[in-house]
Order: sequence, then C-alpha cells, then structure tokens
Amino acid sequence: MFFVCLTASLALGCSSGVEVTLNLMNPCGAEDMLKDCSFIQMSVSSLDPSDPLHPDKIVDQQGPIGWSCDFAQGKCSLNGDLLLGVARVVDVRCLADMATPPLTRATSQAMLLDKSGELGTMNLLMGNINGFIPTTVLEDNASPASVGTCSVMGQGSVGRYGHTSTLLADGRVLITGGIRKYGQVEEILATVEIFDPQTGQHRLLTAADGSPLKMRAMSGRAFHTATVLRTGKVLLAGGIGLLAGKKDTLISTEIFDPDTETFPEQWVNQMGSHRAYHTATALVSGEVLISGGASVSNGTISAYHDTAVIYNPDTNTWQAVANTMSTARAFHQAVQLSNADNNNIVIIGGENGAGTHNTIDLFDVTNREFYAGVDSEDTRMHVNRSHFSAVLMANGNVLVSGGTSVLDGEPTSLVEIFEPGSKAPFGAFRVETLSLAVARKDHSSTLLDTGNVLIAGGQTATHLAVGVGELVLVGAQNYSVLELTDDFLDPPRFLHTAVRLRNGWVYLAGGLPSLAPDDLPITQSVLFVPRPAW
Repeated sequence: MFFVCLTASLALGCSSGVEVTLNLMNPCGAEDMLKDCSFIQMSVSSLDPSDPLHPDKIVDQQGPIGWSCDFAQGKCSLNGDLLLGVARVVDVRCLADMATPPLTRATSQAMLLDKSGELGTMNLLMGNINGFIPTTVLEDNASPASVGTCSVMGQGSVGRYGHTSTLLADGRVLITGGIRKYGQVEEILATVEIFDPQTGQHRLLTAADGSPLKMRAMSGRAFHTATVLRTGKVLLAGGIGLLAGKKDTLISTEIFDPDTETFPEQWVNQMGSHRAYHTATALVSGEVLISGGASVSNGTISAYHDTAVIYNPDTNTWQAVANTMSTARAFHQAVQLSNADNNNIVIIGGENGAGTHNTIDLFDVTNREFYAGVDSEDTRMHVNRSHFSAVLMANGNVLVSGGTSVLDGEPTSLVEIFEPGSKAPFGAFRVETLSLAVARKDHSSTLLDTGNVLIAGGQTATHLAVGVGELVLVGAQNYSVLELTDDFLDPPRFLHTAVRLRNGWVYLAGGLPSLAPDDLPITQSVLFVPRPAW
C-alpha cells in the first residue's frame, strides 16, 4: 500500500503542524493499480476560479503545482500548506517511466484544510486512465469493515433506469425516480438517493420515521427532468407516473432541497401540460426552459408537443412560450450554447408521430421565443435522429452522436458537429462526419476536462447494452474517434445517467443490460477515469 503524506506547517496559528495521509486504494475486486509504478507524480490544483492554483491560471504563469517521487521510497511528501484553499484538489498519478503518460490515477474531491482541524487519513480510489472502475466504499464510520467493498445504488438488489442524476453544489449526486422491474412487472419509483464521491457511498434518503423518503408525486416519476437552480435546489418536472394503476404522464413539478433533504410542500406546482421525454435547460436568467416531450395515456404515447414553458424559481410560477417549435419533438436534445452565441438554446432532432427528424429549433433567450425560419439545408443533420446524445464542447460547437433514424429502428454510428457561428444567422452542421466504432442509441456523452467527449453505454441493434467506451478527440480544427479497448464498462448499460463530478471523473449510474424480460436494472455504479487535462 502506498502512502502520500502531506505535512502542513499551518501558518494560520497551529504551530505543531498537521499530517494528512492519502491512502491509495484499488477499486473493489480489481488488481493492484500500482503494480507497474516506478514513479509517482503529484499535483495540487483548485476548483475555485479565483485561486492561483486553478488550471485557467496557467496563462498567467500560475496554475496547478506538480512534482514527482520515486515509487521505491514508498512515500511521497509535500508541504501541506498547498491545501490551504477553498477547494484544493490533490491528483496522484502512477508512471512506468518519466517519458510516458501516466497509467493510473487517483483524484481527491475538493478539500479544505485549516487551523480548526485536520484531515488525518483520506482514502483515494485509484483507477486505470481511460478506464471504467466500480464505485467503491472509501469511508464508512458506521461500518468500517465495508471500506474497500463495492458501492451499489441504495434502492436494493434491483437498480433503476429512466431516472435522473444531478450534480449538487456540494459535489454529491442526486438520483431521483426511474423504473425498477422484476421480469414483466415494473414499478415507477418515488424514492431518492444520493451518491457521495467523498465517501464512495450511495445512500437511500429516509423520512423522519425511517421509511424511504418519497417525492410529493406519490405516483413516482420516470423519464422526467431534474434541473439545478441557482439556489442549489433541484426542480423535478413531469415524467411518467403510475396513476390509478396505469402509466400516464404527469403535469406536476416539485423542488428538492439538498440542505434539508426534503421536498417542501409549498414548492409543488403544475407546468400547464402533461409531458415526459422532454428536455429541461437552465437559462442564464436563472429560469428553466422545458421544451417538447410527449403525453402518455395508459402506457402508450398519445400526443407529441411542439410547445415550451418557462419556470421562474423566484415566484414558483410557469409561463408558456408565446410561439411554438417548428415541429413537435420527443426523445430530442436541447443544448445551451456559449456566451459567444448569446447562450441561446439549440433543440435538435427527436421524433413524433410522423417519424424521426433531422431539423433543429433555436430558442432566443433575449426575446424568450423560438426563432422563425431556422430550417434550411445548412441547419439539418445528415441523418434523422431520436434517442441520441448531444453535448456542448469547449470550442462552442455541439457534438451529436448515435441514435436511431427510424422509429424503434437500429442505431447509427454517425457523429456530426453543429457549428453555431459558422454560417449566419443560425449556424450549420459540418459537412465532414465521423463514425463511432459501435453504433448505439440511448447512450451518454460527457464533456471531459481535456475538451474531449466520452461516449459510454448505449443499446445495439439486438437490444443488448454496449460495454465499449469511445472518446471523440477534439483538435484545433479536426475531430477523431478513439475506441477504448483496454477497460470496458462493466456491467454494460443503456438508459443510464452520466454526470461529470467536480474532480473531472465521470459517474455512471443505473440503466438496463438488455431488453430481455429477466434482465434487471443495474445496481453497480461505475466511474470513468479520464486522462489528466494538464
């Protein structure tokens, strides 16, 4: 076992100093992550943009501080004063030699070390770079023997899909609703759990009487949205619930308060129309735009929506957008563009009763309405898409991947790029396209700190889950795809969630391994270990 000792002189008034030990742990059931180490590389950075150790400060000749140690020494020490910041992060990397990239990596969550206390020993999870590892218990004061074991979702022996995962302001992940199934029997969940990357634990939230905490929508919610507000609270909107024994869409909305871990009754409201499979986007004003979606009656889609509504958290009220999208859409994507593009919202693809679509709509955040006349040859995708994924990249472009071009059809491997500023007035899709190694739908795409995009999971043409991850590598003027063949997503999954944590790692939770009736939703969450950005 390798220890990293941080000895702090603590000039803030503690003359005796504080020793902090970082214990590098293997993921549960994994091989020794340090077996090929000859050198240990360490760095300290900050998540606070005003901190001199923030990565953006590199241009100012500041930024993260790093150094290396000989692994044979068994210990690597540094001055713990480097941790005296609001949100300092320690990154530990294993190298076979100093001339090649690191093999494995452990990254702390944001920490605060000050004169009022000491961190003592902190367990950090080590993982193969560009690999997937199971979430592992790192800290459990109530049951110390569980440290080092696999950490699974708190719902029990059966996981969930069609749920939401939302990063909270304190770095924890809120998981709400979804579907739990046993063979042909499905239960729509009203329960809530939290994953804490600091401890590695999943915790099913409980009410004062010890029973599982339930949403205000006792019907449960699946295929709903959960959006963080400026206050740190989380807005839950719509979805499918079990009403009078039937699956129907919900009109209700509610708020989760992370400080009290409750759903206060005074925040329950209605958004004007029943919808699921919609999108929710936080606007720069602090409001939330809900667009599109579908209505479900007795388990079957009965209508698709071309409308949108806006939530005002200051007044807990909803207002309809004055005009509509160019077509009704569900299973689409909505992406907020960068400051250079006025933070407008591009709404892409999706499906309705007429089939899948390759068109976009653009929401004008200044005038609070959809632009007219957006559709053109330039603004259409190369293929129609539904059940796909889209993400804003650091360069301001939008990466669109996978999905299906036919209702309930086979997935596509095609990747394309929307460039908002390439052609006036509404942008255009690049003529050049890419292809994933594995065609997939119902997958996730996550922007990494390196500027690359992780493509994970998804469903194949035979309705099995994809275990192969892929990276879309973003260059100055070009894009390429790297298949990750050394470490697979285990278990494979689709209809899961993916969240980039504050330390840059990606947390993937829940999902289905296949559409086979006897296959249960997945309980084991995983983490993706990205290559360091600096």
